[in-house]
Amino acid sequence: MIVFIPIFLYALFLDDLLRYALDAQEAAVATVWDYTIQDWAEKAKGAGGGGDYGNFGQVQGYARQMYCDHESGVDDYTMEGGKARDCSTEEHHQHAALTAHPCWLNPGAQQVECTGPDKQVGLMGVPIESSYADEFNHGGLIKCSARIGVQNYMLNQDVFSEFSNEVPLAKDMQDKGGSIHGNASHSNGQTAYLLPMEQMSIIADPWAINEDLNIRPGQKSGFSGGNDAFYRGVTNVYTNNANIGFPMMSIAATQFFSDAMSNNLLSPALVAPLVSPVSVGGALELGDNPRTPNVAIKPQTGSGNPSEKIKQAGHSEYYFNTEWRDWDRNAPEKSFKARGNNYMGCKSAESC
Repeated sequence: MIVFIPIFLYALFLDDLLRYALDAQEAAVATVWDYTIQDWAEKAKGAGGGGDYGNFGQVQGYARQMYCDHESGVDDYTMEGGKARDCSTEEHHQHAALTAHPCWLNPGAQQVECTGPDKQVGLMGVPIESSYADEFNHGGLIKCSARIGVQNYMLNQDVFSEFSNEVPLAKDMQDKGGSIHGNASHSNGQTAYLLPMEQMSIIADPWAINEDLNIRPGQKSGFSGGNDAFYRGVTNVYTNNANIGFPMMSIAATQFFSDAMSNNLLSPALVAPLVSPVSVGGALELGDNPRTPNVAIKPQTGSGNPSEKIKQAGHSEYYFNTEWRDWDRNAPEKSFKARGNNYMGCKSAESC
């Protein structure tokens, strides 16, 4: 029994340490995923944007309140003195484990903190790409980290010292009747275990379109909020001077219109509806201005191929209206079918 009881208690203590390490890991891993549901397009419209989830710091603030008691299972958001009770009182420690208590207040420990977004991650240094990223990239690489400290509240510091060469087998045991937060705040390397720093990072894709697009040929924006941003993104690439073909085409197009009017092949009265978008009175049937992009996307409903008829030159032709179908390649469709149904493309649950 002299041997068995200490071994049994140490096994319980190690089990507690493992669970607290997982709690710290949960705080870092779960928080960074919260940034994927921010509306980055809305966030770009000015300070305080970001949709329902607020700005960058507010997401981190919500996570800190959730994990004040070190885990997300038992939360109490009752306010006391302007702070959530989980953060300002010691009541959550009443649910702590048998042999040890975790606390963010140990020197060297750290509640979940996030940095970023780092907009430079993934850029290749291509001028046309850099120009696009400067205007539309409002996300990037986001990193979150957390580190928790654990104090010993049951194990004796020395057990069988004559067999351990006087080496302590545990940190100093803390007073169960004292303040847990006070003990943690004044702890040091002799009184607390600092578990490894838990870290997680993710790239939030700010270029993804958050809303269904519905743009007809000749329109500069469509019927929902995401269309204008999409059209501006296409315009940024198409009319960018770093796109070496655009200045050459623009000069040729200007010369073409000028020659057509001077040779009485084109009435000046038709130039405005010819080159103007439909949304401001232009006529789609007459053609469009090659110096501005012409975008068409229509949501696919029901079954069948994602295609539609577009009238041109007196005839109606079928066109695919989604990147899902890319002529003979259909790369997005093939990628979707090739990946698994589970996290990170695993073929079966929890296999990776």
